Amino acid sequence: MNDYLSLLPSTLQWVSNQLGSISDLPWPLWIGLLFPIYVAVISVVIWFLRGRVWVVHCAYPKTSRGRECRNWVPGEWSRCRHHNQRRNYRFGHSVNPGIQRWQTFGRGDAIVERPERGVGLLRLRPAGATLLYQRGYPRPPLLVLRQLPAAAVAAWRRIRQARLKEPADARQAEVEPGSTRTDVAEGLVRVVAATRFAMTAFVSAIVLTGVAVLLDGAPQTILQYLATLGFVLAWAATSSGIYSRSETWLRGACLKSLKWWSFIFVPVGVLNLVFTVANKTPAQ
Repeated sequence: MNDYLSLLPSTLQWVSNQLGSISDLPWPLWIGLLFPIYVAVISVVIWFLRGRVWVVHCAYPKTSRGRECRNWVPGEWSRCRHHNQRRNYRFGHSVNPGIQRWQTFGRGDAIVERPERGVGLLRLRPAGATLLYQRGYPRPPLLVLRQLPAAAVAAWRRIRQARLKEPADARQAEVEPGSTRTDVAEGLVRVVAATRFAMTAFVSAIVLTGVAVLLDGAPQTILQYLATLGFVLAWAATSSGIYSRSETWLRGACLKSLKWWSFIFVPVGVLNLVFTVANKTPAQ
């Protein structure tokens, strides 16, 4: 290891080489396995924050005022106290707590899918259904568990057919999320952009780490530094754009990275260089 700046890439290389020595998998695959793990963690975190933390309107589709309920609730899995259990109101409508965010009432109070769509993990106009999302709305945990067998069968079928995504139905209406959408959390446009940025930075860091293994000396050190910067940028974008949902998330991510780089990594690297030079200086 050259110094603290290259600690993480060097550690990944060492661990990958150790795993490669006891298996038939080449070391780049071991490093590459970090990316799906990172994507899975980010997906679950955003799914939970949307479902249970970020504040949205209740949006129960049928009220006595002829519009969706505008009471605030914590997360898209929640309904307000007026619509969280089955009851019949004297002024004309019954509450069905089983209706999901992506559903509404049609003729004869039949439950049908809404024409609007929510927001996906990486797309503002999401496709139909994934394990954690239905039409861009997070599935409640119980529905996710029920969906697991069907999701496994569907994934196997797509692998056999070499198809990664089902085509979206262009005939269905889609609504761009904006200030008028209160059935989804505020700032999801920024969350999607920050998620894309973070994943790009993370996979770039992994690629640089893999390439660095093939080199020696100064080129290897430079690539290790750049890989560290990629990991730092991914974490900063996750903090500013996903967790905080800041309007200036990109600027905040760059400032966080610069701050961490300037006050943590660089001083340690400079001290390491000083000690290296001091150790090489012949004693008088």
